Amino acid sequence: MMMSWLTNATKHRLIGELRAILNDHPRYRSDSGNVVNKFSFKERPQRGIVVSGTSADRVGLSANDYIGRLTSFVMLTPYQNWPGTSIEWVRENFPLLEQYSARRDIFPSPPGAYLIEIRTLPDRARSVPGTFIVKPHPTVNGEPLLILSDPAGAEAQISNIPLYEGALRLWLYGRRPLLQDVDYSVDWASGAITFLKTLPSDAVIEADYRYVVPERGPYQFDLEKANVDAIPGAVLAFGDRAQDCDKMVVVVTDTRAEVCEVFGGKFEVHFDLTVFSRDSEDREKFSDYVVSSVLNRKLAWGFEGLELLDVAPGGESEEIYNAEIDDYYYDSAVSLTLRVDWESYVPLPIQNFRIEQTSQTEEQTKGFADGSFVIDLLRTGDLMDVAGASTTIGGRMTFPRMR
Repeated sequence: MMMSWLTNATKHRLIGELRAILNDHPRYRSDSGNVVNKFSFKERPQRGIVVSGTSADRVGLSANDYIGRLTSFVMLTPYQNWPGTSIEWVRENFPLLEQYSARRDIFPSPPGAYLIEIRTLPDRARSVPGTFIVKPHPTVNGEPLLILSDPAGAEAQISNIPLYEGALRLWLYGRRPLLQDVDYSVDWASGAITFLKTLPSDAVIEADYRYVVPERGPYQFDLEKANVDAIPGAVLAFGDRAQDCDKMVVVVTDTRAEVCEVFGGKFEVHFDLTVFSRDSEDREKFSDYVVSSVLNRKLAWGFEGLELLDVAPGGESEEIYNAEIDDYYYDSAVSLTLRVDWESYVPLPIQNFRIEQTSQTEEQTKGFADGSFVIDLLRTGDLMDVAGASTTIGGRMTFPRMR
């Protein structure tokens, strides 16, 4: 399930499948809880299965195991200097998206940056879950502004307030950035904009911005479990590296975007199962049922990335459980081999789509609104700061406008 697991994740999945197999049989249903990864019973039960002897062999594919690029509505990005290890990965919640559209092209949560803060850690010893909150910062791109003419200076109004301070960009004709306190001033609480220079008569102004909404939560989480409620449409997978007060950002876009490079391959994972019972005749029936049930699930497992390569019963043995009462246990060895997929993800930096050729000196002194600038330098716009996606700065992923 988790990115940092290989054989461990497959073993836990296999244990769950074996428990389901026993639960399907009326005689063995009460023994479904006796499928474990070690002999950890305080009292030896009537029958059970121990999964052990895990090993794996890597299956060689291409030279660099490159698969392609993943497109998604959601991506996970670090926040400032926080570790950001509490959530292993973020994915789309396909069953929920299918309720909105058969093509899964409608995302139920608005685009923006969702800051996640860990408040308390799970206490497994007491079965107490951890808690986290979500601070949404919805993003609006390309909102047309209605310009109101006034002798004292043109004015406009942002639709959603209060604005997230520092996260506003105005564009003239969709590509020319306007400078705050040079071309315009803004009231962050009310969203009122006053233009400090005379605009062209045919001016079309668009706004990219974030605005503030109340935080949500607290939500509960457990280690090695997923949450699908905090951000509707997204699956937040918590691993086993949660840290107190940790913070990270989940970015939601209005359309699917390329969010990461995907590398992957396959492993062949081998397991030794010890199938035991107090009755020798029952042991054989028990072992045969497990083997045949695993074979019956081969097709279903294959659709989920678990390719069954081999399953076979092995030798039989007996052991004395208690010499005083002479209580025997009978064991049967079953070998099982699965071929499983592995993947790793390398986040992609954001791409800029708005650029303007101008002089940086003229920009700082004259601005852009009146058109009195010298074109001599290619300069990228700051859309990446507002769009809610990570960018590569100094060789590491960061989120510059969330502070």
